[in-house]
Amino acid sequence: MKIACSSQSFDLALLNDEMSLEEFYSFCSTFDFIKGVELEDKHLKYPHDAEYLAQVLELSKKFGLPIVNLAFDCNFGYKSEEKLEKELVRVRTWVEVAKALEIPRFRLFAGWPDENKENQWPKMIEYLKQGAAIIKEAGMTVVVENHNHGGFLSNSDDVVRMFDDVGSDVITLLLDTGNYVDELPGVLKTAKWSGHVHAKVKEIDDTGRPITIDYPPMVKVLAENQYNGFLSIEYEGDLEPKQIVKSFGNFLNDQIKLQSN
Repeated sequence: MKIACSSQSFDLALLNDEMSLEEFYSFCSTFDFIKGVELEDKHLKYPHDAEYLAQVLELSKKFGLPIVNLAFDCNFGYKSEEKLEKELVRVRTWVEVAKALEIPRFRLFAGWPDENKENQWPKMIEYLKQGAAIIKEAGMTVVVENHNHGGFLSNSDDVVRMFDDVGSDVITLLLDTGNYVDELPGVLKTAKWSGHVHAKVKEIDDTGRPITIDYPPMVKVLAENQYNGFLSIEYEGDLEPKQIVKSFGNFLNDQIKLQSN
């Protein structure tokens, strides 16, 4: 297992031009334990400008940090067929962005139902399959993120149902450690499908250990399932993100080392 850092950890700084992408890369490169970066689509300012994308790719090469996942934002929870079709158009457009940046993984959200989760579930699955097919045809791994806040994939039973309906040969799970309503049990139950991991962190103690998310059993179950991908640090809180990324990253790196011994 390896550690990456998500641009989401510096969300406001990047959106408000308080930090450039180059500064983000530069910061990440100061830590030996960070082996890649993850970029949110919203942090790519000119995604349809070939010259801009070439500059971003050059940053990856300059700092030795590949972009390990494109965190694309989408929603297959619309009741409107027109809106759902527009989401597929967006997937196709952003697949070209991911190809230009040589990104191997592409995130999809199942989304948030407009009205009724159960009634809209079949339509969500239909469009999720179509979106996944577009990504797979481009040679990338599809990672679907579990997400609460009223989403289709709020708990682990939802994720199990999704894999029953879609198949693990089509999609993998973007396991977000902080997004399950059923928390640790949900992570342990679904870790086997992981194609990418968001190592969510909100608060830490003096040792860098998260206060609300129990990482040792999570890292252990990932190791038991022979997960060899990235754990992407995703800080969501009000403190200075640089210190959180440093402290939590060291803690997470120690947990990975424990499992490799």
